[in-house]
Amino acid sequence: MNGAPATMEHNTQPITVDAELYIARLRNQMAEAWGHAQAELALAREEIAVRTAREADLERRIAELESTIAELRGTSTRP
Repeated sequence: MNGAPATMEHNTQPITVDAELYIARLRNQMAEAWGHAQAELALAREEIAVRTAREADLERRIAELESTIAELRGTSTRP
């Protein structure tokens, strides 16, 4: 490097690529990503449904136990 300014040679030839190949790859990647996202969403929905069912069951069991305790104390909460 002698302090002279660097010069870039500009290529006037256009750069060409086979865009169809890259478009096909991108399409496949997007389809795969969409499939993964849909699978994760389905799993999350199933987990929520299971958790909701468990919580409802626990609430029912708690209410039954509270009712049993109230009956044993002689102060029934049942209509």
